Amino acid sequence: MKFLERFTLRLFSIMIIVVSIILVLIATGLVKPTIVPDLLEYLTQENIKNTTIVISIVLCLLGLKSLFARLKPVDEAKNGVVLQNASGRLVISKESLENLISEVSKDIYGAESVSSKTVLDTDRNLIVYVSTVVNGDVKIKDISTEIQSRIKEAIKSTADLDVKEVNIKIKNIVTKKGKMPKEVKEEPRKVNTNIFDISDEDEANKISDGINEVIDNRQE
Repeated sequence: MKFLERFTLRLFSIMIIVVSIILVLIATGLVKPTIVPDLLEYLTQENIKNTTIVISIVLCLLGLKSLFARLKPVDEAKNGVVLQNASGRLVISKESLENLISEVSKDIYGAESVSSKTVLDTDRNLIVYVSTVVNGDVKIKDISTEIQSRIKEAIKSTADLDVKEVNIKIKNIVTKKGKMPKEVKEEPRKVNTNIFDISDEDEANKISDGINEVIDNRQE
């Protein structure tokens, strides 16, 4: 319903309420019946006659418009898929289908940040539009085929609906880089020289270096 039609409906509703209240007051004797002739005489005065005519014409036109206005039924198909059978009508909302697609996409390796939109074409066929971010370590063709297959199977098994198309848009390709291992610095081996009875520190260092060299040669 358009704004003008809603405004007209409310305006006439208010006028009917006011007239009803006046009639009730006159019928109960709370208001003198002479109020109606006095009001009519006031509205037909020379200084406000033109205003009264304009208001009357506008109200008449609004009344005619409201009288011949067609009340459009609510099209439930705009908000989802309508299934009709002998027992009644079933409406599957687009939001429920999009939530189902989101849940299915979580199990697909390589697909991230999946968003979807479902529409119905002129022949009432269901078409799905998917936007996603994929990892760089998967093939785009393979993951696109898997997304299309999973979505069609999920909607068919859950809602018993056939999906005409699943159109996929790759928003971005993310390459995950692994962290380089930290370089481990090898500290020189220390040999306990206390087992030798050597008082000279230089001699002790020479013996330690010789032992380390022998160990390294054996490891090679």
